[in-house]
Amino acid sequence: MASGPLPPYRQAWTFRPSEGTVSGPVVQGGTVVTVGTTAVYGVDLATGRQVWKLDRTGGPLAMPAVASVGGRTVLLFTDGTKDAGVGLVAVSLKDRTELWRTALKAPSRSGIAVDGATAFVADDDGNVYAVSVSDGSITWTAKTLGDVLAPPAVAGGRVFVAGRDTVNQRAQLLALDEASGRKDWEFTPSVAGSTGSAASVADGTVVAGAADRSIHAFSAEDGTERWSRLALSLFSPVTAPAVTSDGVYAVDVSGGLYRLDPATGARVWDYQFNQLVVRSAPVVSRGTVLVGLNDGRLVAVDTTSGNLVWQSDPSPGLIGPIALTPNLVVASKGGNDAGLVAYVHDPSATLLDVPSPTRLDAGRLFGNYAIAFVIVLALLLVPIRLASNRIGPPAWEAWEGLDADEEGEAP
Repeated sequence: MASGPLPPYRQAWTFRPSEGTVSGPVVQGGTVVTVGTTAVYGVDLATGRQVWKLDRTGGPLAMPAVASVGGRTVLLFTDGTKDAGVGLVAVSLKDRTELWRTALKAPSRSGIAVDGATAFVADDDGNVYAVSVSDGSITWTAKTLGDVLAPPAVAGGRVFVAGRDTVNQRAQLLALDEASGRKDWEFTPSVAGSTGSAASVADGTVVAGAADRSIHAFSAEDGTERWSRLALSLFSPVTAPAVTSDGVYAVDVSGGLYRLDPATGARVWDYQFNQLVVRSAPVVSRGTVLVGLNDGRLVAVDTTSGNLVWQSDPSPGLIGPIALTPNLVVASKGGNDAGLVAYVHDPSATLLDVPSPTRLDAGRLFGNYAIAFVIVLALLLVPIRLASNRIGPPAWEAWEGLDADEEGEAP
């Protein structure tokens, strides 16, 4: 897992192509690659300036990928529309010459995953393809129940794909044999809905958010459920959890960020941002977890305390997928100034230490309660004292003034 600079940050550069919105970034060497509707852009990592551009015929925006095969570095991206034809394209990054183009059956917005010499991609009709990076030949195809909006996860000889059927309101997590495309197992939530997240896999465990508002962990080998944990909201199908050896980090569409114990699913902490998160998945780096919000903020939360330690200023347009380099955090940006934005460590800035607004702070709670009690008591005693000056001593003082032989009788 890549590591980026420590917070706090300042903005280092922006890249704003004339066509606006672009895909999430992929970093290769000193170049950031991103896909727009009409072009694929190469951006200088240090300055944010465009260094090359490849024409694209259109189609949905999807994450590109970079692979190394036969001593050559290859850029992979999807291209085309249903009417004009759709393909997976391979280009040499050295001179940007096209190496091959493989036809797909439908437009693709899944993004591409690479394992060794094989690329994996899915289309809007639920077709999943394993494609040789060397020559573009299709090794196998498989079928999910509907469109796929995030790259497959590949580990341990299996490919994990999250498909959805928006017509019949169903979602599916499918595990395929990496060599043959054979279905090994699948999970479909019992509740209606198509809003599950994509999957992440680490240490033999697959984690994904499902339409039942729960984060589920499964055995990668046979799909046995190891645990599940309820979240406050649903999950975006274009995001995926981040899984490390000591934490599972997931975000729901309402801006709830969760750290769960990877062995048991127990909630370690959560931070409720109360702001939509549609396109940004959590990214863990050097003791912080980063996520982009729909109000234009990039936020950093301490993985131990769960407190907010840094945030950028809000701005029109969401923050989308995030890529890390040792010196920069690079993210896609929506809105009127759509494109890419990069952040660098700012040693002159101050870190925050802000707990979630929904977290119980016992000391502050009881302190505020005591202050409120004193204020309310004072407000009550003032009118009582004023009233006593008008109507005489209180009843208990009159009772104590009775003679001994009158005690026990009503005044």
